[in-house]
Amino acid sequence: MRKGFDLPPGVCYIVGGRADPFQGEKRMRIVAVVGFSESGKTLLLTGLIGEFKRRGLRTFAVKHCPHGFSLDPEGKDTWMYTQAGADGVVMVSPGEWAVLCKEDDADLLTLAGRLFAGADVILVEGGKRVPGLRKIEVLRPGISEVVETRPNELLAVVTESGAAPGAAAPVFGLKQAAAICDLILAQEEETMSNVQLEVDGQNVPLNPFVRSFIEKTVLGMIAALSGVEPDPAKIVLAIDRKASDRENP
Repeated sequence: MRKGFDLPPGVCYIVGGRADPFQGEKRMRIVAVVGFSESGKTLLLTGLIGEFKRRGLRTFAVKHCPHGFSLDPEGKDTWMYTQAGADGVVMVSPGEWAVLCKEDDADLLTLAGRLFAGADVILVEGGKRVPGLRKIEVLRPGISEVVETRPNELLAVVTESGAAPGAAAPVFGLKQAAAICDLILAQEEETMSNVQLEVDGQNVPLNPFVRSFIEKTVLGMIAALSGVEPDPAKIVLAIDRKASDRENP
């Protein structure tokens, strides 16, 4: 990865190897590691990645950069394409590929699921304020000592002190990667929303990413409608494409 490329707001960067197709129903886990700078997030993430790979699981990492990031130096070809207005740029070399794409207000959960649909585990560094994302908060004496993650999103706390007063979640040390991986894998997919699709009377199986994508798309569409609760418990949407034909024979 090269450094020094100033991207305009709303641009994402993807690096990968083989683009393997999604193989059937998978139980994808997406978990964020959050905490203040220098708290030990990167150290924990590298330990988790190594442990998951030892278990033979396809593991991807996402770095959440709320303040932007830089890649190629100004004047490079990719910089010129982006500045010219290209909505996406792909760079391909033997063994790896990278994509630069413009996408305003990209939803981190949906984007991660779309890019890494074949993943067993996706680990996000950062994303403290991303709603609906399970989080492991890292504390460190002298830097951060109080848990700030919402209780309903807090999966675990990691701290050198071995204690996190008031935290309603398991507490681990930085070197307990195996135990933390066990906890992540123990999270059941059933905690996802139940999304069902029926086409002409036939139930269509949906993988976790598609279910999440449909849910977030519909929620986004109805959020601005008057008279709709901000966090509805159940949504029923039916599209009858032949209704006009029956009404006007």
